[in-house]
Amino acid sequence: MRSSRFFIMRHGETVYNAARRLQANDIHTPLTRLGFEQAAAMGAALRSALGEQPDVTLHISETGRALQTAALIAQELGIDWFAALRTHDLKEIDMGSWCGRTYDEVEAEQGPIVIADHLLRPAPDGEDYPMIAARLTRWIERVGHDNRDHVVVMHGISSRVLRGLMSGYPIHPEHGAPIAPSLVQGSIALIEGGAERVFLGASRGTEHA
Repeated sequence: MRSSRFFIMRHGETVYNAARRLQANDIHTPLTRLGFEQAAAMGAALRSALGEQPDVTLHISETGRALQTAALIAQELGIDWFAALRTHDLKEIDMGSWCGRTYDEVEAEQGPIVIADHLLRPAPDGEDYPMIAARLTRWIERVGHDNRDHVVVMHGISSRVLRGLMSGYPIHPEHGAPIAPSLVQGSIALIEGGAERVFLGASRGTEHA
């Protein structure tokens, strides 16, 4: 019997991404036209691999942009969006009081916030990478390994930590958590048996949470 497969993806581009504005987890930031196209393309790629109405478990970050992306993916697959498992454990890094502000505004006061490896520098009153890893570890333990296919719709930074945890990436020397390489928006990473490969898209993308 094969091991569980996890198809992990970022939400589509939002109006905040396009404007280079830091997003929060408690407000709705709608998708742009490109974001809709990215979500539909991810759904179509999954449909090509898994078929129509596949027997998958859909997991969604409890944020408007992830829920909207997942709705388009579910439509492409022909699966029930309402049956999805929604959780804040899959949310994006919390950037504290920087949320809602533009990158340029914050960087004019605080210095660079997009740092090496396309990562975000944690805000003084926000989450750091070990905190993200702790909540994602809880999620992994809850989901377990049931030899099923799982479709996971979440965010740029948090998905990198989840992929790092599930694929055994080393602890980042500066950030204290395993962090996988950056993928461009609209990409899908496939994790099976503790190994990761890029299922759709490309690596070394630009991070806007």
